[in-house]
Amino acid sequence: MARPVSLRDCSESVASADKVRANGAGHSWNPGLFCSSDGDDGVNVDASGVRSVSASSRFWLDEGGGFVRADAGMTTRALLDGLAERGYTLPAFPWFIDQTIGGAVATATHGSSLRWGSLSSQLVACTVVKADGSIDRYDETTTSKSLFNALRASVGRLGVIVDVTLRVVPNSQVRRQNVDVTPDEFVDEMFRVQNAVRACEQTHSDIDAAWSCAMEKKDILALDESQFFWYIPLREMSKITFRRDATYETSKRYDARRLSPEMSSVSLGLLTRHGEAETQPPSSPRDITRSVTLMAVDSAAPSWARQWKRATTSNIVDVIDERRDSYLTMTERQYDMHQVYGYEQCEVAVPLSKAGTCMRAFKDALYGDQQLDSGFRSQALIRFLKPESAWLSPAHGRVGTLYINIEDFVTYSRVSNRRGNAKFEDALRVLRGSECDGRLHWGKYGFPKRVGCFDGTKEYGLSFCHFACSARRMDPTGKFSGAADFLQFSGINFKDCCVDGLFVEKNGCVCASTRRARESNCSPREL
Repeated sequence: MARPVSLRDCSESVASADKVRANGAGHSWNPGLFCSSDGDDGVNVDASGVRSVSASSRFWLDEGGGFVRADAGMTTRALLDGLAERGYTLPAFPWFIDQTIGGAVATATHGSSLRWGSLSSQLVACTVVKADGSIDRYDETTTSKSLFNALRASVGRLGVIVDVTLRVVPNSQVRRQNVDVTPDEFVDEMFRVQNAVRACEQTHSDIDAAWSCAMEKKDILALDESQFFWYIPLREMSKITFRRDATYETSKRYDARRLSPEMSSVSLGLLTRHGEAETQPPSSPRDITRSVTLMAVDSAAPSWARQWKRATTSNIVDVIDERRDSYLTMTERQYDMHQVYGYEQCEVAVPLSKAGTCMRAFKDALYGDQQLDSGFRSQALIRFLKPESAWLSPAHGRVGTLYINIEDFVTYSRVSNRRGNAKFEDALRVLRGSECDGRLHWGKYGFPKRVGCFDGTKEYGLSFCHFACSARRMDPTGKFSGAADFLQFSGINFKDCCVDGLFVEKNGCVCASTRRARESNCSPREL
């Protein structure tokens, strides 16, 4: 592990190693994407301490332009709190905010926004340490569209991102409202959404045109910024909506000349706005596989679900507050409590054109004869996103996306010879199946462990090969490919098929990977 604190340190660490992966706060659930190598030829670069913006400050706010330039190693929480002190915030941000902002951008991490999209869509520029140790800055106004669409969600494959520039908006007041709904009512709403999207897809072949059509439908507009908590063992749900009287802020065009590292410093507020920051438990870091046997008892699933519901009530109560505090985020105390139990988190992106069909199949699997609901303890979190241009965003190429985040608290609570959570796995299999067509969120749990069982060209189609062309350009030797096989692009003809950063399917060029494992050896979820 290399722990650089300057751009020069980071450059030397990258240039001297054969294999490199950039790490932040260490919140990846995917060992293959976290680790640079299975051998001793790799270096994991801990980028959390790298100072790129300036020696005295970790971010610089351009109030006139409507942008913030931040060290990629800052946690999202620290950035949000620092912006709030200046009266600004990010337009949309995730529930989990204790990962680094660079890692959040690189994995298309998101809140719930049909207008702003994920943090990858909010990215307007970034600084990258490339495979040879050189440092380049890229922005959406001067960088080719094909390359910047790769940089928007790079999954660490293109280099070490040391700072990011994101859009900001005034931290205006928002009214948050919470209402109880049943799973059946939720499924009915998703069928209305599905029908509206399909109607637009039938009349518009272009995704952007279809999305413009969809955004004129009241059932789609009602989803903007809306989120759902699904307390699965309780058969209960909460629908959380957000409303403000002012119109949405218009996006300002990014000017690369406005944000230079030499600009004045900003003092970060490291305490929460409503009290002292919590400290990490004294046992951290620790072995997360410690068993908590009561968590593994299926009959106790409703009791655990009630505890989680009570623990998150304060996050969703009706309130009028600034966007930073009104939008849903995990508190520092909740973050600390998550370290009491070992768990794995999975998130699946489902196209809105299948939202009703998928959620009905998921509900039927949970509450039908299989009783898969007893494999859950914490609630599912459901959010919605617009189509995204990033090649590897799970929302790319789809007319809107439903994201469902689920967690497995059972696997690590069983004794060693009974580890696993078959009911959770079966539920995940539904979300990954044909009725849902769900893509996995990068860096989270769920990717197959066997080589060759994940085929990016099958999951993402031509956009996966477009990304591969940029990876070949930025990292010709595969230094940043990592220990997993997901982003190694076996069988893709770069020399003949990549033209101006895009994969061109002609003259025998086909966007398809060479499978390194027989499909018969892979489980249905792994395919």
